[in-house]
Amino acid sequence: MSESSLDDPDPSSRLRSAVAAAGRLLPAQGPISIFIHHNTLHAFEGLPFEEAVVRGGELLGCEPYLAEDRYRAELARGRIRPADLAAVLREDLGPAAGELVAGRLTRLELRLAMLGQPVRAISGSELEWILGETAVRKHPHLWQAALRAAAEGPPPPAPRLVRHRDFLVAAGRGDPDALVHPLLIRLCAAFLDQGLAIWPMPDREEGLYRAFQRLYGRGGGPPEPWARGLAAELRRAAEETAEESALASLARLGVPRDEWEPFLTATLLALRGWAGMIRQAELRPDRMPAQAPPASLVDFVAVRLLLDRLAAAHLDGSPPETLRARRAPPPPPPVSARERAFLLFQVARSLGWSPAEVSPIGGEIEAFPEVDRRRVFQLAYERRHRIAILDALAAHVSFPAPAPRFQAVFCLDEREESLRRHLEEVDPAGETYGTAGFFGVAMYYRGASDARAVPLCPVAIRPRHEVEEEVVAERRATARRRARWRAAWGRFAHGFELGSRTFTLGAILSWLLGLYAAARLASRVLCPRLAARVRHHTERLVGTPEETALALEHRPDVRPALGEQAGFTVEEMAAIVRRLLEETGLVSRLSDLVLVVGHGSTSLNNPHESAHDCGACGGGRGGPNARALAQMANDPRVRRLLGIPDRTWFVGAYHNSCDDSIATFDLHRVPAHARPLLAAAGAAMEEAAARNAHERFRRFEFAPAASLEQAVAHVEARSQDLAQPRPEYGHATNAVCIVGRRARTRGLFLDRRAFLVSYDPDRDPDGAILARILGAVIPVCAGINLEYYFSYVDPSGYGCHTKLPHNITSLLGVMDGHASDLRTGLPWQMVEIHEPVRLLVVVEAPLERVRAVLAAERLVRNRWIQLAALDPAANVIQVFDPRSGEFAPHRPESAALPRVSSSRRWYEGRTGHLSCAVVGGGVEG
Repeated sequence: MSESSLDDPDPSSRLRSAVAAAGRLLPAQGPISIFIHHNTLHAFEGLPFEEAVVRGGELLGCEPYLAEDRYRAELARGRIRPADLAAVLREDLGPAAGELVAGRLTRLELRLAMLGQPVRAISGSELEWILGETAVRKHPHLWQAALRAAAEGPPPPAPRLVRHRDFLVAAGRGDPDALVHPLLIRLCAAFLDQGLAIWPMPDREEGLYRAFQRLYGRGGGPPEPWARGLAAELRRAAEETAEESALASLARLGVPRDEWEPFLTATLLALRGWAGMIRQAELRPDRMPAQAPPASLVDFVAVRLLLDRLAAAHLDGSPPETLRARRAPPPPPPVSARERAFLLFQVARSLGWSPAEVSPIGGEIEAFPEVDRRRVFQLAYERRHRIAILDALAAHVSFPAPAPRFQAVFCLDEREESLRRHLEEVDPAGETYGTAGFFGVAMYYRGASDARAVPLCPVAIRPRHEVEEEVVAERRATARRRARWRAAWGRFAHGFELGSRTFTLGAILSWLLGLYAAARLASRVLCPRLAARVRHHTERLVGTPEETALALEHRPDVRPALGEQAGFTVEEMAAIVRRLLEETGLVSRLSDLVLVVGHGSTSLNNPHESAHDCGACGGGRGGPNARALAQMANDPRVRRLLGIPDRTWFVGAYHNSCDDSIATFDLHRVPAHARPLLAAAGAAMEEAAARNAHERFRRFEFAPAASLEQAVAHVEARSQDLAQPRPEYGHATNAVCIVGRRARTRGLFLDRRAFLVSYDPDRDPDGAILARILGAVIPVCAGINLEYYFSYVDPSGYGCHTKLPHNITSLLGVMDGHASDLRTGLPWQMVEIHEPVRLLVVVEAPLERVRAVLAAERLVRNRWIQLAALDPAANVIQVFDPRSGEFAPHRPESAALPRVSSSRRWYEGRTGHLSCAVVGGGVEG
């Protein structure tokens, strides 16, 4: 027990509590193979958005908004309007907006002038050059007045020093993180490794701390001078647990108990990617791709603190516990009066003010600092988009749709918006619906050739059921034979990979097989489409037979590897199907054919491939869920329980959003009467997918004008190109979520920006269905939207920046180069065309129903998302104001929408974000 905790009745409990509190601030990103979009600042959702982005940015060293010059560029091209800025400022300032400043301008006018003119904060040598060489020399009196006014400014805030590293760096003694991180990165990568390492880490089944203790407690430890006492320290504390070691380190570092939480928070955030992955492995071992070592964040803390104190002692040359007392924080560097004066000078000069008028505006500029200016820009940026969408919804009148020949239920994903639109253009008798893409089937799923089951459901759900795909009985002998071939090939490939890394065998293999490897590499880059087809046909020779079935029905004699139950009971299947039919509004209007279309994305050499998959499936592909739902709905016992018409047949399908291919499942089970209808629907789906590829094609850089056939070939080749960093853009451009009947949006071009969720307000008088829908939809859509927002606003801090230096490590994530923190967030190549606006959720339902369901929702109340209600009776849109807690009527600024004959007429030849338009409906041109 450490001295610092002698008077503490339960120091271990205090430590665990502090570690848990610090852990909540870590990234919640799990393994990259099941990439789940989430709010990057999830730990700050209890705060208003504007406050959270500032506090989170200060803690993590990241930006809260875009830079001012980025917003001014949007202002110059009309994406932000002066009227939007004025409206936001009026709301911000209230009655103070009209007060005169220095007797000439109102406060509103002054702030608009500051936003409209580039006001640059400059320091150092750049400032000295500008002061000596530019307009300052031409206006010396104005400059002197600005200097006098700036001298009265407030002192700068003192730097925040928490860790010993902060004190050492401030004192110029070196950076202990530069010593500790390389070793800690290697240790975490080896401990969490999912099969990439040549040799497994010894003793890792006993946890990170114990494995570290045994590995480095032997003689001949790390050769680095700072770590030479590590082995002796570990041998001395051989019987200590991780908690005891962490408590001892806190005492040796001299950290008071009341500072444990901020100290441990800063310590964990110093390598937050790896610390976050340790925490995810501890909380959700079922989401690890291959195996889940017994991870513990307390273990990580114990190892980290031990290494930190050794590094601090090495750099400082004295006991670490005295460091904080001996080295008081250095005085903050003074903010030069010249820097503050230059801001005043710029504003006064742009307004044409005299030197005598400068002093009164000094306080006004201090009261409107850079972060507030960026906040106002962001609100105006979002206001313009919100008004455009709500105007379009208010003006749009859907065309009357004929009785449906077939219906198709898609994922609510905004990438499916365009496919649904094209399908309804190709065949107006087709009717589409949207719902969360796991279709209510929460399961661990193990494909016929998969080594381990994966969860296919939103991350907030921990499935109870496991479902396996099985090869049909008559093909099982073939499947076993091919499995043996694959296993033999796997052993050979693994041995080849190991041998290629040795000196002698590596040289021989390179000489013997180098030409083959070079030709294979060249084919994947120069002719990726042909290479992919050859590879596909080759893999089919040894792959699992295609004749498979899902073992959906409950098997009480089988104990699943994951979950509690193998398969679903009939009652459980009926409840899942009933829920889907109720939520989509299909319950009493089923056609003879219902397609259930899941989606995912397949691309070559793309570490973030699963980030393009289905968010509602927890980063997995939704094909198995669609197939399972269709099989459940076709079960005669389920149909009897739900009263599904005899002629109605469900068919599961899968849309690959990368190459726009369509696959269907279990066609041999389709009854004769439904086959002609399925053939017609399938042809319409193929045509719609080709059109969808053409619409996506316009956003790719350097993509020339192309026919439908050329666009299809391009996206197929793009998905298989080894050198392609942008196989698809994923959720980039997402901005809206519309919950309501398809009639509200059918025929409306939404530019692949809208999540579309089916909901019939007439069939939900008490709001229970709406609450159920939004309980699943809001976390998924908001998580996607906010991750794209933060990865775009700060691509290096919140995102993982460019893909170019990325290396996959431990099959869990990517590092920059050979060693770095585990990079979280999205790469720039996924977000570069995105517009960072908060999600606008529009719900078609009576106002009081929306208020009852959503007004208290934390993401709404704290402005992480925007909310509007579309009253189906009055046909009036009301916008929720979180500050007042009330809805206010939306007043449209535009009463008309452009009308074109097809989507292609609207988007062709244009590459940027497009406004809404009415497509189809017999319109010419």
